[in-house]
Amino acid sequence: MSSFRSYVWDPSLLFSQMIALQSVFYSAHSIFMMAYSFTGYQPSVSHIFTIQPLRFMSFIQLMASTSVAVAISFLVQRTRQCLDFACTVHLFHLILVCIVNASFPTSLLWWLLQIISVTICTVLGEYLCTRIESREIKLSNSPSKYDL
Repeated sequence: MSSFRSYVWDPSLLFSQMIALQSVFYSAHSIFMMAYSFTGYQPSVSHIFTIQPLRFMSFIQLMASTSVAVAISFLVQRTRQCLDFACTVHLFHLILVCIVNASFPTSLLWWLLQIISVTICTVLGEYLCTRIESREIKLSNSPSKYDL
C-alpha cells in the first residue's frame, strides 16, 4: 500500500537536519546578542550557556526559538516532526549547558524558560509547516480555463 509520503529511515538526512537546526539556534543567539550590544551590553558566549537566566538572555533565547521554528518549516517541512526536532534542539542545548557549567541546571526559572522556548518553537513550527503542507499543488504550468 503506497502513501503520499513514505517514511524512509535516513540517518544522514536526520543528522544534517539536526546540525543545521542547532547551527540556526546558536547563530540566532549570536546575532541577537550582537544586536542587543548596541544598548551597551557586552556579549559573551558564556551567557548562552548560563544556568541562571538573565532577562535579556531569556528574550534572546525566545527569539532564537522562533528562528528555529522558521528553519524547521524550511528544512523539515513536516508538521508531525516539529515537536521531535524542537525537543532535540533543546536537549542538545541542555547537554551543552551541563558540559560548560559542569553541573545540572536546578533553577526553576531556567527550566520554565526551556519549556516556554520548546512550546514556542513547536507551535510556531507546526503552524508554518501546516501552511506549507496546505498549499495548492500545481499540476502544470500552462493556464487552464478554470484559472480565471
